[in-house]
Amino acid sequence: MKITKSKVMMMVAAAGVLVVFANLPKKKMQLPPVEEPVYTVRTQKIERKDLQEYLRLNGTVKAENTISVYPDIGGKLTRVPVTLGSYVKKGQLIAEVDPSSPGTYYSASPVYAPIAGYITSLPLTTGTTVTTSTEIAMIGNINNLQIECKIPESKIAVLKKGLTARVALEAYKGMDFPAHILKISPIVDETSRTKQVYLIFDTNDERINAGMYVKIHLNTILHKNVLTVPTDCILTENEKSFIYIKNDDGTASKRQITVGVMIDGLAEVKEGLEEGETVVISGMQVLSDGVKVNELGTKRTEGGE
Repeated sequence: MKITKSKVMMMVAAAGVLVVFANLPKKKMQLPPVEEPVYTVRTQKIERKDLQEYLRLNGTVKAENTISVYPDIGGKLTRVPVTLGSYVKKGQLIAEVDPSSPGTYYSASPVYAPIAGYITSLPLTTGTTVTTSTEIAMIGNINNLQIECKIPESKIAVLKKGLTARVALEAYKGMDFPAHILKISPIVDETSRTKQVYLIFDTNDERINAGMYVKIHLNTILHKNVLTVPTDCILTENEKSFIYIKNDDGTASKRQITVGVMIDGLAEVKEGLEEGETVVISGMQVLSDGVKVNELGTKRTEGGE
């Protein structure tokens, strides 16, 4: 093949162009900037509140100064001339017990009311065999009612006369009746490991009757004006408590705190926070120290406006 002069010239020119392009300054490829993630959270201002500790208890309404009545002799209960709720005078006959046995006959032994009051309990029917330790009846003053309840030994350290309570009656749902502790038993029952406590209602109410079952909300220790956060926003690591704070620049900071009492979804914060700071209460599980956060329901615009 014959190479002409014109072909040689074209080859030289092409080589020159390649040399020129090879020596041109190379520009670095620029990637688009990576946008820093922003996490959506809910927040709440830290406030001071009163936290009230309390005990939930069950109890029974009983007549004040209730006395149990026992027979003087054992035998068969043959007569009960009184009815539940009836009023009796001191010395009035309330029962008769026949101490006779097969082959022997004795006169009926009367049982008298030791005090004046109302019959609040008649647990037995005629024909029942009784002993001197069998309760025949209970007599009390139903005009002055009290609540009897038992408190576990582990909780008695907070007890004292005058503690206030809210009492709910099964018959009147949605209503609370105010009461307070009148007296506390000086002993702990060895079997049940409980202490007997007596409360009285703050006002007389004819709707309340002896024998009613009640639920008691007994106020104990009041923690006044303490910093609080929702318990759900507290994270635990290595037996230490942490929360996330939202800063003014839109970032989140992890903060260790010292927690006090926890009551009804609120926790007392003893150390680590200041009043007025903003705590993250939802979405904190995915956060890390220094990340950007955005309040749920707010619109994020350029320049932070």
